[in-house]
Amino acid sequence: MWRLHEKDKRKYDLARRYGLTQRLLEVGWAGLSAKESGRIGGGLHGKK
Repeated sequence: MWRLHEKDKRKYDLARRYGLTQRLLEVGWAGLSAKESGRIGGGLHGKK
């Protein structure tokens, strides 16, 4: 079994909160738009 790092856990949690889980499963992290990934990155920055 593998475990996620804390940063990755926060990324997935933010994706779920912003309703991006389905899109993430379909296209992966690299397939997200700049707006979507920026929203997640902004959430990560604000959580520090």
